This record gives sequence, C-alpha cells and structure tokens, in this order.
Amino acid sequence: MTNTPPTTEQFSKNGNDPDTAPPIDPFDTNRLRSASLENIAVEKITLTIPVRRPGRNEFFRVHPDADMAVDWFVLERDDDLDREVYWVTEEFRTDLLDELKPVRIFACINKRGTEFLWPARLPGADNRLGRRWHESALEIAEHAKRLWVKMQGKRDLGAYEMYRAKGDLGDPQWTGKTLSEMLRLAFKGDLLISSIDHPVLRELAGEI
Repeated sequence: MTNTPPTTEQFSKNGNDPDTAPPIDPFDTNRLRSASLENIAVEKITLTIPVRRPGRNEFFRVHPDADMAVDWFVLERDDDLDREVYWVTEEFRTDLLDELKPVRIFACINKRGTEFLWPARLPGADNRLGRRWHESALEIAEHAKRLWVKMQGKRDLGAYEMYRAKGDLGDPQWTGKTLSEMLRLAFKGDLLISSIDHPVLRELAGEI
C-alpha cells in the first residue's frame, strides 16, 4: 500500500497548518510564567556599596589585603531614620575638622556575598570614653581577615565582643573590585562632599 502525503485541504482540516495557527500572544502571562529563564545570560553589576558597621547577628569577613583598607576622615549625620556617612575631599577637611571622625575603612563581605565598607572609628587621645569600643572593633577586624566572625556590643564591658562561626562557611567570594572602585560606588552623589554648595556644608553654615 502506497502512503500518499496529505493534501493541503486535509492538512488544514487537521489544524496543523502553521500558516493558519493562531499567533502567539507575547503578553500571555500563563505562558510567560512557564517559560524558563535559565538559558538567558546575565551579568551581575554592582551599582552601590553600603557603608555601615557589621550587624550584631551578621557573620562577616574583612579583606586580608592591606590595599583594601584606608584611613581617612568621614562625616556622619543622623536623622530620624538613618545614619548617613559622607566622604569629604581634602580641600574641605580643614573647614570641617570639628565635625569629622577619623576612621579606618575596611572592605567587608557577609556570608550572603554582599560586600560593604565598614568605617571603623580610630581611637584618639581626646576620646577616652569610647577608646575601648574602638580598639576592640579594630581587633575584631584583624581576626575577621581569616575567620568568619560577628561582633556585638556589651555596655557593661564597654567594648565589642567577638563570636566565631562554629561551622565551615567556606571562603568569601570577593567580586575583585579594588578599594578605589568600592569607594566610588559607596560615596557617590550627595554622599561625596566636594563642593562648597553641598547641602551639608550649607546646613552647617546656617544657610538652609
């Protein structure tokens, strides 16, 4: 028995003619939800770097390279919701000296892979009350260069206590950014005081 191909009329009756198939709705949400995104190539792009102290329940590491830390002055401003940290360029440092805090900025990462900058206060001779807090934080930072740790403040001790992770949290997965790149991402926009017209400078001068 000879197999003959179906005629165009038979093909159309079976509903298999691609020319007569209904068009695909590009906004069909049921189809979109079932579509896989696994084959789409993506690249993670970091747009900002937080500037903060490690959370009290956050295990973190400090980058071990000496080039990934720097001593500088920052300005901290508190409002009702947040504490903002500002980077002050050198030409304005003298004018704001009474407002600035000397810090050592460490490149850090938590166990979820989020990188952040920690401005750890440097102890000064004029700040005896907070000296033990600052010294203990710097000591913890040194341990965090090789261990996963978390730090919690103890008021009755007057210093930070360090807790070492009991489990194996693996090696930190750094993105490879230099400290300069991280600083540019962290202190951009209004967080960089580099102009006499900056709102913080105008506020301190009583202009606004």
